[in-house]
Amino acid sequence: MMQLEVLVEEPSAEEAMRHVLPRVLGQRASFKIINLGSKYKLLKVLGERLAAYRQRIESGESLRIVVLVDLDDDDCMRLKKDLEEKAAGAGVHTKTRPDSSGHFLVINRIVVEELESWFIGDPTALRKAFPKLPAINEKTKLFRNPDNGGSWEALHGFLKKHGIYKKHYPKIEAARRIAPYLDISRNRSKSFNAFLKGLEAALQS
Repeated sequence: MMQLEVLVEEPSAEEAMRHVLPRVLGQRASFKIINLGSKYKLLKVLGERLAAYRQRIESGESLRIVVLVDLDDDDCMRLKKDLEEKAAGAGVHTKTRPDSSGHFLVINRIVVEELESWFIGDPTALRKAFPKLPAINEKTKLFRNPDNGGSWEALHGFLKKHGIYKKHYPKIEAARRIAPYLDISRNRSKSFNAFLKGLEAALQS
């Protein structure tokens, strides 16, 4: 069976992946989530890790690697270029740059702009996680385009307005509460849907 190894930058992303991946993969692949602790460290060690994965694959392991990072304040094109160049330097092909036969080993995905965009993209999941929330109008600015305002500050502001997390926003706890309810077939976040498409492509590669 193929195994996906998913590299993430922080604990809340790890928590979200624990809930999302089983529903996407089913029995088609196993997975392992590797939390590198920070975006800086993930980017620093990525080339070395990809080279090690290439050696494992060349020795016969059935592996695909997913790299998941937040956009934060970075330029999306520059960040994606950096990810792609690290893969090229390690000698592995990506979904964006497959080999001549169209095969690849690595999927680079950027969360725009942070994980909370994915949560904002599914108001139903938010209401299931926090039953005291009122009905959510998806046409309002925050929910209309989650990737244009889906930072943790925006989500915290919305929840705080309704009496939830009044003092601070606990990212790991929030992910643990919201992620189990995310509908993988219905989310307004473009980066969430791009992530799902990348996983499906990996399973077919």
